[in-house]
Amino acid sequence: MPHRLFHRYLAYWPGVFLLALLILMAFSPASEAAEAGSGRPRIGLVLGGGGARGIAHIGILKMLEELRIPVDCVAGTSMGSIIAGLYASGMTPEKMSETVQKIDWPQAFTDGPPRADLPFRTKQEQRVLLTDVGVGVKNGSVQLPRSLLQGQNLLLLLETLALPAAEVRNFDQLRIPYRAVATDLATGKPVVLSSGHLATAMRASMSIPSALAPVELDGKLLVDGGVSDNVPVDVARNLCKPDVIIAVDVGAPLAPTSELTSVLSITEQLTTILTVRNVEQQKKTLGPKDIWITPDLKDISSIDFDRSAEAEKVGYAAAQAQRSALSRLSATPNDYRAYLAARPDLPEPHRPIIDFIRIKNGTRLADAVIEKQVHVQPGDRLDPKQLNRNLNVIYGMGDFQQVDYSLVEENGKTGLIVEAAPRDIGANTLNFGLFLGANLKGDSLFNISTAYTMSQINKLGGEWRSFVQIGGNIDLETDFYQPLSAEQDYYLDPYLSYQQYNLDLQNEDSISTSASFRVREVGAGIELGRNLAHWGRLSVGLHYSAGNNDLRFGRSSIYEGAFNDSGYSLRWAADTLDSLNFPTSGYFANLRYYSALTGLGADENFQTLSLDTFKPYSWGKSTLIPRLRLAGTLEGDPGPENLFLLGGFLNLSGYQLGQLSGQYLAFGELIYMYRLDSASAAFTIPLYAGGSLEVGGAWNDTDDIRFDTLIPAGSLFLGADTPLGPFYLGAGLADGSKASLYMLLGKLF
Repeated sequence: MPHRLFHRYLAYWPGVFLLALLILMAFSPASEAAEAGSGRPRIGLVLGGGGARGIAHIGILKMLEELRIPVDCVAGTSMGSIIAGLYASGMTPEKMSETVQKIDWPQAFTDGPPRADLPFRTKQEQRVLLTDVGVGVKNGSVQLPRSLLQGQNLLLLLETLALPAAEVRNFDQLRIPYRAVATDLATGKPVVLSSGHLATAMRASMSIPSALAPVELDGKLLVDGGVSDNVPVDVARNLCKPDVIIAVDVGAPLAPTSELTSVLSITEQLTTILTVRNVEQQKKTLGPKDIWITPDLKDISSIDFDRSAEAEKVGYAAAQAQRSALSRLSATPNDYRAYLAARPDLPEPHRPIIDFIRIKNGTRLADAVIEKQVHVQPGDRLDPKQLNRNLNVIYGMGDFQQVDYSLVEENGKTGLIVEAAPRDIGANTLNFGLFLGANLKGDSLFNISTAYTMSQINKLGGEWRSFVQIGGNIDLETDFYQPLSAEQDYYLDPYLSYQQYNLDLQNEDSISTSASFRVREVGAGIELGRNLAHWGRLSVGLHYSAGNNDLRFGRSSIYEGAFNDSGYSLRWAADTLDSLNFPTSGYFANLRYYSALTGLGADENFQTLSLDTFKPYSWGKSTLIPRLRLAGTLEGDPGPENLFLLGGFLNLSGYQLGQLSGQYLAFGELIYMYRLDSASAAFTIPLYAGGSLEVGGAWNDTDDIRFDTLIPAGSLFLGADTPLGPFYLGAGLADGSKASLYMLLGKLF
């Protein structure tokens, strides 16, 4: 009896097993794909990596839709993962084409906000420091960053593009099942991303080693998937068990021996070898039904994002060349409509009402400092564009590795989570600066500088910065910048300083001609100010300033010896320039009043007022910059250390640096610049050609200020915005007889 029951029990097992198998298949992406296309082959699409070359995928997608080829799953690597992810989230090829043409690629591949949105203190620091992001000093040792870029702007761009899928966490639930491929930096093995935030997965897959920072996910440090699996055919096979694979390879080919002529080309070749090898391995797995497409992108490189329209056309042409093979996969109009109708709908939370805001802060700053910059209140509708700008402003404060956001649902309420991760290199940094100048008359100037900054000293973001400059000019400074509120509106800034510099006086006036001083000055003081959002600042300062004017050569002067110029200052400044090196938009103005008072220790009372302002106007590749400098002594007789200087490149070109000086100054110029390379290209060194028309003068007596004493001047120049700073090669001519050639590396604006 027990034996008969046992055999009867076994007899039911095949049916039970078959039923269980059918249930499992009913909930798998592969089964969903089969249901969507009953009677047709399942199709898996694979989009390979290649940087800007990957924009060719858009042209191929256009051809697939024209031929009514249903895609049941899609996998991608690097740029292929981005195109694949957007396609899986429902973006049409036409919309992709329109979008990539509008993207500001140079801005996407930089970190932080446009310069106009940086804190005003940061803008001031840029005038003397070479680097915006330096090296860290952490646990007593120097900490180098993991890459040239953190990828902050790229991530925010991807989050905006992937907003329709913002609430999807399982990539099987996208409109098309999707996978992105990255590489585990510790093992070198591919990592298939099947869940999480779509934008983060795409960003991880495109973490170009050394160029973009790795993405940390689930305890792994992820870099570009092209290193391990650039055309992930195997991933698509596992995803939906397709009958046919359509794989697109947009990777760069190996360079011939004749082109391997530099360290950079050889390094790039080594990376390409890794990619080509794993692509060849994937290609060998294809069957006779599968289709392999290789667009002929010729000289379009992985960084030529400004040639996106051209790349898209090449992709379309490559698919057109395979039209015969692709046409065999075309669905009938009815079947294609059924396929589209069967794809899952995504949630519609594109712009939800925000019920609560939560800050996840990994730094020593108070949460309120971050929250005050978000500008979103409970009850507001989400504005992704404005939120991204706010997050970038927070990133621009300089304290964060990455600033990101996510939306959560808790108890029926929608929450905005802002996550601010601390910098990998630590809170304390070293930054560097450099200025080199020379002309054919034998004059030269060399200054190298470094600044050590201890930031996040307290919850409001106090920072202590010490600055050292050596060379022709010596400058030692230390200051403690203390915001007074979470809004960062008001601040206190006490400082100490010591300077040495040469001052040459060549005017024929009461100060002897051809006299040269070595000025040594000690300073101390405190400044109280208000930041006017990010565009400007009002401040009042109390200053101790004393030192010596030591005669280097020339006639003896009453201005030799000790001086004391202690007093107070009032200052209004505005700066929204897009660049200090070669500005093309925004404006700059600096108005300063200084009063030396005997009551504060000064040798005598005097007052000065100065203004420097300019505003670029741009059209196409051309930029015109009108500039005005005015300065004068309102009362008293200041010493030579307080005279206003004129002379040098773009500052009465033709004269040498500081060759003219006086108690009064007037200077105006028109600078014209023309950009020689493409302004829409990423990862390039901008090149410029230009010239200037200038007029100005310096006087020690108001009776000498006349139009006929103004000195005309002009210049022609070539410029390059290099990683070491702006480089100029120029020629200047003043007053019809004074000429000079200039070679400069350093900021002039």
